[in-house]
Amino acid sequence: MPIAAVWMQDWVGTKEFPEGVRLMWNWKLNREFYPNWDGMIANWTADGVKAMIYINPYFANLTDASITRNLFLEGDAFGYFIKGKDGKTHMMKSVSIEFAMLDPTNPNAVAWMKSIIKDNLLGEGKAWGWMHDFGEYMSMSSDIVLYSGEDPLKIHNLYPEMWARMNREAEIEAGKGDTTVAFMRSGGTTSPGVCDLYWMGDQLPTYDRFDGLQSAMMG
Repeated sequence: MPIAAVWMQDWVGTKEFPEGVRLMWNWKLNREFYPNWDGMIANWTADGVKAMIYINPYFANLTDASITRNLFLEGDAFGYFIKGKDGKTHMMKSVSIEFAMLDPTNPNAVAWMKSIIKDNLLGEGKAWGWMHDFGEYMSMSSDIVLYSGEDPLKIHNLYPEMWARMNREAEIEAGKGDTTVAFMRSGGTTSPGVCDLYWMGDQLPTYDRFDGLQSAMMG
């Protein structure tokens, strides 16, 4: 059977957490985890198979010998993340992972994120596409402060489109706008203009209409 693409969510490496093995949210190729990445991609490319990977707007501060560039420390130092009223980076939790979220109202943060996509995903990662995940979890709390000073409630609803636009602009700026595809799960009524493709999120392994096969087929 011909294979069009192979999707590798774990290109950044994985780590054991209390709840199980999860990705390291640091958006750079982990060459300790994939020591022959370049050769693997070259072989697939020769066979007409495209590599697809993964990214989201969250950055975890992880200590691991395989991390050669800690993007959390970099973004935190430059003030690229959403902050609390105390002026410090606002930290969120996903079970055991503590992470910061990119501030889409900061032009420098947006430029930095696009450089990560261009340099790390398209460049070093040699990817033809990726899951451009999340975008819907920005806090609506009055305890957070955005670079622009705008109301977090307003930006919460705009974040999915802003997140998608960063990706689309990065693709175009890299000259890959017609050859790459990112699939996204968050969005609003005006998002399709900046999205490559949508997916339905993580369905349950059931056949029902609530969040199983029937809902996926309808979607």
